[in-house]
Amino acid sequence: LYGQEQLSLQEYIGYVKRFHPFVKQANIDLSESQAKLLKARGAFDPQLGVDLKEKTVKDSPYYERFNAAFSLPTPLGISLKAELSEAEGVLLNPENTVSGEQLYALGVDIDLGKGLIANPRTIALKQAKRFVQQAEEENRLQINSILEQATHAFLDWYAAYRQWQVIGEFVENAAFRFEGVKKRVLAGDLAPIDSIEARIAYNSRVLMQEKSRLKLKATALKASNFLWLDEQPLEIKETLRPFLDETTFALDFTPLEIPIEEHPKIKALGYKVDQGRLVRQLQRNNLLPEVKLSYRWLSSQDPLQQWQAALDPENNTTALKVKLPLFLRKERADLKLASLKLNDLNLAREQAKLDLTNKLQALKFTANSLFDQAVLAQNMTADYQILFNGEQKKFEAGESSLFLVNSREAKFLDAAQKSIALEQSQCKAQLSYYYSLSF
Repeated sequence: LYGQEQLSLQEYIGYVKRFHPFVKQANIDLSESQAKLLKARGAFDPQLGVDLKEKTVKDSPYYERFNAAFSLPTPLGISLKAELSEAEGVLLNPENTVSGEQLYALGVDIDLGKGLIANPRTIALKQAKRFVQQAEEENRLQINSILEQATHAFLDWYAAYRQWQVIGEFVENAAFRFEGVKKRVLAGDLAPIDSIEARIAYNSRVLMQEKSRLKLKATALKASNFLWLDEQPLEIKETLRPFLDETTFALDFTPLEIPIEEHPKIKALGYKVDQGRLVRQLQRNNLLPEVKLSYRWLSSQDPLQQWQAALDPENNTTALKVKLPLFLRKERADLKLASLKLNDLNLAREQAKLDLTNKLQALKFTANSLFDQAVLAQNMTADYQILFNGEQKKFEAGESSLFLVNSREAKFLDAAQKSIALEQSQCKAQLSYYYSLSF
């Protein structure tokens, strides 16, 4: 920004998008959700475990056992297992006796009831995916909110600058008229009281100019809050002037209307509803009995070297575990709570759709109405200028009084200020409408 004489709205937005820390923070929030997804996927990571046990009493070995296991979880409640066991010792439990030097086992653990279709690991992974999608939509909303605030701050700065410029012109006119009146008073063409009135008008304009300069400084500092470079805040210098191309503003910031279901806010709520459905699916699945089947092929030969010989169905272990609470009170209560939560999320999404639809219609109507008002204000300002110029010419010709000139000028100034304020409000409304639809 150093060395620049003016800063356009497009350049200002470019700085905010690229360097503002809030925009970077929004991306950090998105990265956090992606990290949670990675964590959920970790539940399906293969696991390798080693268990070594030995017992020795008074230098007399009782037993020594070694077990290595590899487990591969799957989303369908099935875990693939591979194990290697070694055991020896004079006091070894017969159940742990290994025929030969090593015992190989290959098989599966299957959830035949609760956990087959929906289990905590699978649901957590699906929820994490929805959460990432939700975070992406909320990230877009957050960035647009920052850009809307930044552009509004720029427009406040731009409007304050225009007010300062306009009042400066009126100060020059009042000073020129004051000098002229003093000369005419000295020449005897006007009464001395007219010079007092001209001086009051001049001082009034100077006071207004000082107030406008103060407001210009305050709005420039507020606009500076959104300007950063290399993680360092920037300050708008007094020599830098805001620039807004009013001829292309409407074209640059007219949004393309999108279906309400495609709006990021509604899509984010939709992903929350999806997460609620997943929770309800898990709670429904928890009503099923817990049925766990475990099967292992056993072999004293390495299956990787002699596959067919090792897979002897006569050598196996099978385990079946069945468990079912008699009343299912906890499970039924959890399902009821999940259903109520899902209904609440659906209602919140529908209410958000209605609120957003009405908000967008109101923003569009406001922007169009303020545009019409701004055009009328510009025409009225032009008319007040014609009246003021005519009254000033009559005063110079001696056909009017200084009081009427000051009165016309005050109304002209008031109309010009109101016109600038209306244009500022219209541009703000247009930007709010734009950032509510453009992502």
